[in-house]
Amino acid sequence: MAPSAVTEDYYMILEVDQTAAPELIVKSYRRLALRLHPDRNSRQDATETFQRLLRAYETLNDEDKRRGYDLIYPSLKGRSAFSPRSRESTSVPGSTGSEIAQIAALRKSKLARAQQWRISKSTFDTSISRIERAVRQLEQEIDGFVSILAAEVAEEAQKNSWSTWILSPIFKKVEDSDDVKVQKDRARQERRIEKDMKERRLEAKKAELKMTKMTMERLKTDIDAADLRDDVKMQELQNIIWRKENLQRQEKERMEREYRAQEMRRQQEQWEKKEREAAEARERQWAAARRAEQQRAEEEAQQWRKAFEEKIKRQEELCKQQERSTFTRCFGEEDAHWNDSATCAHDGWWPKVQGRTACPECYDTWTYLLQCPGCAMKACPKCQAAVRPKRQRNAAWTHRRAHSRIREPSSTFYYDDYD
Repeated sequence: MAPSAVTEDYYMILEVDQTAAPELIVKSYRRLALRLHPDRNSRQDATETFQRLLRAYETLNDEDKRRGYDLIYPSLKGRSAFSPRSRESTSVPGSTGSEIAQIAALRKSKLARAQQWRISKSTFDTSISRIERAVRQLEQEIDGFVSILAAEVAEEAQKNSWSTWILSPIFKKVEDSDDVKVQKDRARQERRIEKDMKERRLEAKKAELKMTKMTMERLKTDIDAADLRDDVKMQELQNIIWRKENLQRQEKERMEREYRAQEMRRQQEQWEKKEREAAEARERQWAAARRAEQQRAEEEAQQWRKAFEEKIKRQEELCKQQERSTFTRCFGEEDAHWNDSATCAHDGWWPKVQGRTACPECYDTWTYLLQCPGCAMKACPKCQAAVRPKRQRNAAWTHRRAHSRIREPSSTFYYDDYD
């Protein structure tokens, strides 16, 4: 027999997407099974709805069945009108389809036995009531016969007593005829026979009543035993469901712990990445700041050197002007042209250039050098004395040195003595 064609949207029934993971399918099935179980659902189609949910879960929970169902799913998508969200019901939580079906069957069997017991008990109660009424009626009738027989016996004893024999001559009674005696004997025998029949019938009714009660008690015992067996089976199934619940809960907790650990690792990696990026950014900022500071320092040093060179040039020009003015005042205009000749005579005052460096002539290290005001030649004091020409002093020069009002050069300049 060929299997029936699938025409239902199982993903819609389980309220999941086609790309849902198996864990999500199990979780959705448990949630819906909790609502749609027929034992606690008052709708008429509760059983069909739950069976549809069970078929959807069994298909999508199996990898091979789900792979085959996904091949035909595009043609089924949107065709099913089943919406589990609109159904309101409850079921045994955290169970699989087989255990739920077995528990439902056992509960249904218990309900059927209870209904059958109510019907049987009603029948037994009716029969017992009828038999008890018959027993009471027979007992009353037998009691009537007994009272009649007792009255007859008392009458016969009274008739045969001594008091009656002694008083018989005084109080004479009419003797009954033979026919009356025969009728009375026949009536007495009939009452005795009827009394015996009713006693036998009473015993039969009592036996019937006892048998009926025993049958009812035996049926009640059988039903209680069957219910007890079903309760034991349901308890075993419930224990299986609880064990599965515990396993699923433990698996879920394990997955949640792993997910939290992965999330923590991911957050830790993101935090470390951000810290590294922040550190790199700070390093880049510090490097840029250091480069900017170094460039600024170099610019300031260059500006300082430029200003210093300009200052030196101005001082040199001032020295030249002062020297020319001095030579012009002392020797006249015609003797002042030596300082402006194209060929430097290395004459004049050589200013100091501070800084520890080597002399370009003798290569000795000095804390300062002397620079020629004409050609910017640098030399140590020893080499400067050898390079600078010696001039003869005359009276005018001596007079100028003695009586000039020109201010002595500052300590920045170096003056050699002429021999």
